[in-house]
Amino acid sequence: MNLIEQAKEVKADYKGGAHFKDIAQMILDAFPIIKTNPDKFAKRVGAVLSTDARKKGTKSSFARVKGKKKGSFRKGLYRLKRKPVVKLTPTLPPNITNQYTGKAGETAVIAELLFYGYNASGMAVDDGIDVIASKENKFYHIQVKTANPSETGLFGFSIRKNSFIAKDSSQTFYIFVLRKHDKFRYYNDYLILPSSQIRQLVAVGIINEGAHYSIRIQKDKRGRYILNAKQDVTISVNTFSQIV
Repeated sequence: MNLIEQAKEVKADYKGGAHFKDIAQMILDAFPIIKTNPDKFAKRVGAVLSTDARKKGTKSSFARVKGKKKGSFRKGLYRLKRKPVVKLTPTLPPNITNQYTGKAGETAVIAELLFYGYNASGMAVDDGIDVIASKENKFYHIQVKTANPSETGLFGFSIRKNSFIAKDSSQTFYIFVLRKHDKFRYYNDYLILPSSQIRQLVAVGIINEGAHYSIRIQKDKRGRYILNAKQDVTISVNTFSQIV
């Protein structure tokens, strides 16, 4: 690392101009391996900064600090040029059918399961189970539901009662994919509930019983995920390790 690179590193968090003697001392403090006379080192830093700013011009990482008079510069003061911050915006996806959204959610869940050490694959025929996963000689049946948020940030899901009853077992889990985006990117959160928990939520009336079980998920002002405006399920978000 040469002197310019060292100067850039110590000035990275220092806003405004600084005298080359102060920059030299910052370098000595940050790189104690440098053993030299401080005064001679300061003169060297000043010469290097002056030469770099003069010869490289706009391509230099440093610039002299302007003085009060037009066209003048403050003696020995240099500032680190700040590169403009690149603003990232997510690419808006095209409008697609629920079939594409559903399959994308299933694929995303399979990928996450693989990251967590499950051997997972999609079912060739959807008979109420989308994904089969195994780990340590145990097998799990997973039904995946995927949704984009409404204008109010609500995620809506529906489970057919007959299908739920037919697949209700200790090996069955429901993973609700919450497809979201911020100003930088699109990403998923995953609400993971065993069928036994959904059965309990139906029993106590948090999920209304009918031909379909309606599930609504929304994030409140405190950052909690609330199911059907009643049950806090934050602890079950992104916790793939609970599939045991």
